[in-house]
Formats: sequence, structure tokens, C-alpha cells
Amino acid sequence: MLNFLFSAVGKLLVWLAKQIARLIAWLTVQAVLHPRTSTTAGTTAASVAVLGWQLCLAAAGAAFVGLSTWKAAHPESFGRTVETWARTWWHRWWIYRRQWAMVFTRCELTVQAGDEVFFPKLKGVRSTPWWDYLRVELPVGQSPKRYEHEETADALRLAFKGERLVLKRLQPRLVEIALMRRDPLLTVVPATPIPADIAAIDWRRVPVGIDEFGQPYTVSLLGGHTVVAGSTGGGKAGLEWNILRAVAPAIPAGLVRCVFIDPKLKELSQARSLCAPGDYVGLGTDDLQAATVALLERLVAEMNEANEADATGGERDFTPRKGRPLTLICIDELAPLLKYWARRTRDKIEDALGLLLTQGRAAGFIVVGAIQEPTKDVFQVRDLFTRRLAHRLPTESHTEAALIEKAVDYGAACHEIPESFPGVLYSLQEGARSTVRARLGYVRADDITELVAYVEAATKVVELPVRSEKAEVAA
Repeated sequence: MLNFLFSAVGKLLVWLAKQIARLIAWLTVQAVLHPRTSTTAGTTAASVAVLGWQLCLAAAGAAFVGLSTWKAAHPESFGRTVETWARTWWHRWWIYRRQWAMVFTRCELTVQAGDEVFFPKLKGVRSTPWWDYLRVELPVGQSPKRYEHEETADALRLAFKGERLVLKRLQPRLVEIALMRRDPLLTVVPATPIPADIAAIDWRRVPVGIDEFGQPYTVSLLGGHTVVAGSTGGGKAGLEWNILRAVAPAIPAGLVRCVFIDPKLKELSQARSLCAPGDYVGLGTDDLQAATVALLERLVAEMNEANEADATGGERDFTPRKGRPLTLICIDELAPLLKYWARRTRDKIEDALGLLLTQGRAAGFIVVGAIQEPTKDVFQVRDLFTRRLAHRLPTESHTEAALIEKAVDYGAACHEIPESFPGVLYSLQEGARSTVRARLGYVRADDITELVAYVEAATKVVELPVRSEKAEVAA
């Protein structure tokens, strides 16, 4: 009996020694892998041992009160610092490092070399309220193309419980894997606010909504022409209205000239007072087709004169200024002009529109168009538009016709956008074989009324000094 007791106690002591050794080894590994967490835990434990738990608890309470006051007083700075740091730390430790080896093993994203298995290395994590950005160093023998494969990317996204995955190549063997954890486009985006003055306008980054990363979604009015495609109710009109609101101070100042072509006789008619006489074709026009041809041909003639003057003066890059405004040509629906009007009329329109699209950028004649049916037999001038956006569309073929071939493979799922999300769109990501989701600002009737009232009131203010100067000269 005594021998049995000594044997059982000995085995128990040996088992406890092994468990303690394993715990020490595990703690050592965790301390090496998570130095910040280990340092924080060690400092906390040492503080309790030296200062006592009462003093430490009082210090923690004071810190809590201070942080709460900071968040209430200035939530923006609190979110950029404390919340971002805490979120990044938690996601890096709990979501990624804790299951890194298991996820990449099951997703078959490891490299086997003999008896050794090499994993991608997590070099850093940056977290926002919507996305986690993982900087990953690939092991030797692995290509970024493995992650671009649809099934592999989808498996990795699901493993980390993300809603969307975007891959970006940073350096050789270094990539950024962006995982969406919460979609910022689920809520309606307000219309672009009217800037305080002309100095606030960035002609190359005109805000029209927000992108899926929670950042302003912008278009350029100097870098080329823009077209948006989408089914009825998709939110196409939001592009032109948000652009007009974003450059509103420049219209009465003479830096933007509005030219509207409104074959539907409805959308742009609400703001036809923004156009000079002869620069609006739509509601109230006697012969809509003939007037459209005449307007486009006149614009081509003006563009040619501007290009000739620039060539004589040695000017290559256009900048809006007094006497040479940016001519913003908004066409609310391109399909009638390119497909459904009389053949003779369409031939003249295609000739004039083609010249504007190929030569207008340098002279400041910028076309912003919308089209409901972007099929190849209708939208033959697609490639002349520098930037192409696509809202909800009925089929994958319509998506590729609106954006680019293989756009669906790059992530453009316009055919999956529900009708309850007007304004959501896809566009090609610059410098990457992937797409960016965005949502245009929702422009209500009141927002259009505000725009028109602002421009009309500012125009009257601008005209007053001109009249007084004329009066002084006459006197």
C-alpha cells in the first residue's frame, strides 16, 4: 500500500513538472511572439506587486475617466488613436495570429520543402472600423497569383470571417491583404456638400460619394471623361448632381460652364438655369435631335479654336480660369444619341462626340455621361471614356460591356447589387487587377433646389460689381 502511494505521488509530481515546463515554454513563446502584450501584462503584474492592488485600481479608474472624457470631447482624435490601437491589437492577436498556421494550412497556402513547412509571415496589421489591412511576406516559392485565384481568395476570406477580400502587390514577395469586416456602404451617403469657396475645389479629386474603405470617392474633371452605366433606378444621376454640387462656387465665378443634353426631358431640366442660353437641350426644345447635333458641332468648333489658341501660346495642360472655363458637358442618357434616334442624326452625333472625347480633355471640354444599356452594339464609344463606373446591371455581360473585359473576374459584381442599394457602383482600381466598390451621394430634390438657389444667388452677387464699373465708366 505504501509503495503504491509513493508511486502515485511520484507520477503526479512528474506530471505537474511536465505541465509547468510546458506552461513556461508556452509563455516564453508568447512573450517572443507578442512582446507588446507580454510587456503590458508583466508591467501590470509588477505594479500590483509593488504598489498594491488598491493604488493600481485607483489609477485604472482615473485612466478610464480620462479616456471617457477625451472620447466625449473629441471623438475624432480618440478614434484615430485609442480606438484604432485597441482594435488593431485585438484583431492582430485574436483573429489572425491565434489561428494563422491553421488557416493557411487548411487553405493550402503553405510551401513544403522536404520535411519543413513554410508559412506566409504576418508583418503587420492595420485596422479601421471597416477593414483590416494585413502586410504579408510570402515564402520563397509562392506567387501572389495563388491569392488572386477566386476559390483560394474566397476560402481565405471565409476562414477569417471577412465580407470581402482585396489583394494588392506592394513589393516582390510582399502583398497587402485587405479584409472587409463591416460594409460602410450599407447606409445612405449624403449628397456632396457645396464647398465654402473656389479654393476648396480640387479639380482632380472631386468628391461624389464614399468608397468601400470609408474614404471619399472622387473623380477627376481634368484627367479625362467619365461615364456611368446602370439599370433604371440604379442611381446614375447621382454622378452629375454630386459633381455639380462639388464645383458649385466655380459656376457663378465663370470657371465652369455647364452644358446639358437631356434627351429624357426630365433630370437635368431642374437645373437648366445653370446653363447659358443655347447650352441646354431638353425640356422646351423644339427639335431635340437637330438641336443636339447643332450644340455638339458648336462645341467641337469651340474646342478646335481653344486647342489652336493653346498651341499658339505653348499651353499643354488646361487649368480653369476666367475667360477659359471648364466646359462640363453632362449627357443624361447616351443611348438615344447612339442607338435610337434617326441614323443620319446618330452619324453626326457620333462624329462630334468622338471628337470631343478624343480631343476635348486638353482644351477643358469634359464629358460626363450616363447610359442605361452599355452593350457593345449601343456603347461603341466606351473606350474613349477615361473612367467608367457601373451601378446595378442585369447580367455579367452588361458589366463587362460597361467596364472592361473580364471585369467580373476582377471583382465587379454589378449583377449582384440589389435594387434596395441605389448608388452602389464598381469601378476599376487604379494600378491593380481588381475593382473598388463605392456609393454615390444620394441627391434629393431639396439638394438640387439648394444647388440652383446657391448658383443663382452667387451669380447676382458677381454681376453687381460689373454693373457698377460700367456705370462709373459711363459717368
